[in-house]
Amino acid sequence: MKKYKVIPILLLALTLQVLGQKKEVRVIQFSGYVLTADSLMGVAFAHVTIMNRGRLATAGPDGYFSFAAVEGDTLYFTCVGYKPSVYIIPNKLETDKFSIIQLMTRSSIYLGPTYIFPWRREDFHEVFLETHPPETELDRAKKNLDRERLAAAGAKLEPDGVEASQQSLRNRSAQNYYYGQTAPQNIFNPLAWAQFIQAWKNGDFKKKNDPDPTPAPPADPTSNPQY
Repeated sequence: MKKYKVIPILLLALTLQVLGQKKEVRVIQFSGYVLTADSLMGVAFAHVTIMNRGRLATAGPDGYFSFAAVEGDTLYFTCVGYKPSVYIIPNKLETDKFSIIQLMTRSSIYLGPTYIFPWRREDFHEVFLETHPPETELDRAKKNLDRERLAAAGAKLEPDGVEASQQSLRNRSAQNYYYGQTAPQNIFNPLAWAQFIQAWKNGDFKKKNDPDPTPAPPADPTSNPQY
């Protein structure tokens, strides 16, 4: 009979102990800032998880957070691009408000490269060999600065006002220089004949199929450059 009397007493003591423990749970207002460890800038929208109770809170754009918690709660701070951190609220606080500044360290996440091709794997080798790289700006610049192309373009240009006036002045000066006498003729100039014969041997007077203009051959030694 004594055993049966002891059991209710033990149950009552355990119940009172559990109730006493529940009364000791103290809710506090927990707040603070989540900042970066290197520059002390706010970590926007960082997540604060109460691990032992499964609750979640989110910081603001400046990293500030505030929520109700219990002494002894384990807090888990997470944010994309930062290493997670853990903080445990201390027990037996003097007030019902508690604030901290939680620092988080940046963490770089590297993703492997992904290549997307418009061909099937078995056709890639053939397509790759037949593909020609597009023309770059450097290629176009080299083509535009080619001497032959520049010479061909210059041959098609008409003389401007400065060039025409200079040529007119040179012709007028030659006329005044030989005023009252016969101007010399290139038909008697041996250097002009040598240039004419060399150009004849080189085939400068033959017609070419190249549509691009070529430099003009030396003048006929029988012609007069002054007129």
